Parts: sequence; C-alpha cells; structure tokens
Amino acid sequence: MRPSPMAARAASGCSSAALAFFRLRPLGRAARLAPAGRSAFGATAACRGRLVDSVLQELRSRRRVRVSARIGLQGTKELSDSKIEKKPIQKGLLLEFHKDSERSLLAVVERPDGKKNWVVTDQNGILSSIKPQQVTYVVPGTMDFDCSRIAEFLEKAQDLLDPSILECAWLELSEKDKSVTVEEFADIVYGSKESLESYCAHFLLSRDIVYFVKVESRGSSIYQPRPSAQVDELLRRKLAKEAADKELEEFVHLLKSAKALPLDSKPPKNSWLMEEKVKQKIESLQAYAVDACNDEQRRMAGNVTYPIPLPIFCLIFLC
Repeated sequence: MRPSPMAARAASGCSSAALAFFRLRPLGRAARLAPAGRSAFGATAACRGRLVDSVLQELRSRRRVRVSARIGLQGTKELSDSKIEKKPIQKGLLLEFHKDSERSLLAVVERPDGKKNWVVTDQNGILSSIKPQQVTYVVPGTMDFDCSRIAEFLEKAQDLLDPSILECAWLELSEKDKSVTVEEFADIVYGSKESLESYCAHFLLSRDIVYFVKVESRGSSIYQPRPSAQVDELLRRKLAKEAADKELEEFVHLLKSAKALPLDSKPPKNSWLMEEKVKQKIESLQAYAVDACNDEQRRMAGNVTYPIPLPIFCLIFLC
C-alpha cells in the first residue's frame, strides 16, 4: 500500500533526530556534503549524500509501517474502555510539578506535609511543600528514586526531546483517529514505556500547542490529535509569531548597537525611516513617550521596551 500524502509529508519533514527516535540509526551523520570547490572529492561526497538520503527514505517507510501497525493494535474505543487510573503520590516517586506559572520542575517526594500536601526535593536540591494540584505528571517506574539522579535523568532526556517527532506521530494518529495516553505515545514513538521514555513523551505532549490536545479521562490525561484544519491554522500562527519575534529581536539589537556608538558615529535620523517596519516602530516609540499613541502603537512600543532595559528617552534620541 502506498503511503498517504500526509505520511509522505511526515517522512520528508521529520528530522534525522526524530527518525533516530523511531529506532532508526542516525545515518545522516555518516556522510556530510563537502562545500563546492573545497575538496576534489566533492562530487563523490554528493553522491554518497544522495545514497544516504535514499537509505533514510527507505528506513522511514519501513519504520512508519511498524508505527502504523503498532497504532492499529488499539483503537479509540478500546482506549476509552481501558482501565486508566490516576497514579497515587507516595514517598520516593519522581514527579513533575508547577513551580510557578512559567516553570515546571522534576522532584522526588520526601514525605507528607499535613493531610494533602507533600514535601519534595526538586532538581535544584530545594525542599518545597507542594499541593496535589501542582503535580503535572508522576513518572512511572520510579519508586525509591534518588534525588541526586535527577540531573542525570534530565541529561538523558535531552537526547530524546525533538519536537519534530510530534508531527510524525500526529500524521499517523490523525489518519487513524486514535487518542493515546502518555505511556502509549511513548511506546509508539520510542518503542518503550519505561520511565525515561514516558517522561519524554509527557514533556513533548504537554508543551505542544499545535498537534495534540489534552483531554481528561478518569483522572488521567489522554491526548487527541487535532483536526488537520486546526493544525494548519495553529502552524500559520506559530510561524507568524516566530517571524514577528525574530523581527523584533533584530530591531532591539539595532537599537542597542546604535546606542553603543559614539555620539558622532550614530546613524542619521533619516536612516531609521527608510525601512517601513523600522519606521513604524520608531514612530510608535515617539508617540508612546509623549502619551499620544493609539492602541496599536502602544502594543508595538510595549513589545520593544519590554526586552530592552533602556529608558524610553534613550530609544527616542537614537534617531
């Protein structure tokens, strides 16, 4: 059976790291194309590179067949009817918890703290009392986990955390309309439900904002592939945000570089007004400084002044 268009796109889009996670050896490292003109063996290297690409393509297809078969073993109905239990918190378990609105940390449970809370030692060696509501994931198979091993555990996890693996899995799961638990996702993409692989699956799924959505079931989390149209829209927004962030970063760098120049070497005022996007930001900063800006100018000026720790008048007098 020929691969679907969605599967073909995944095969061409998944990184070599993602392919390695699907139990493929990273053959891409074996051949690197030599830059033209720098080696007499450039043509040979190019041929080898194409050969490696062909081999990788074949391995992708083979692995995707195995992944499809693995996904086909359990349908959505079977999953919803399976026994899913929330893991109880107890001493010695490794878990992830919300430290604050922006950070999640790994920690080992030390002892109960009152009737509901727990004292944990986090990855930084700090003792904290946490509420059950702060716990985001209990890592399976980690009874009597030594908190001194958290750093090693995180280091190993880094080798498996490649966001491109999400698209590869989403393409297959969405085609078959399958929802999965974290452990099932780990088994699909890593071929294992052990603690390290399960944590990596949780890390990727819980931080994904494009391909999967979390649904609760009997106190445990199930992840459902988003519809294709929704994924396309979320990808469009994500790419637009990344482009806007890069543009802002470049503008802030431009401001800092100009500020660092001697007074007689600063760029002339008209140089800031030649490019329309730069001109809009400068005009927004000027209007913001004298409180004469509209909502769009206020938003734009706020984006610029947030990452750059400079008084507003310094930004204005750069031009």
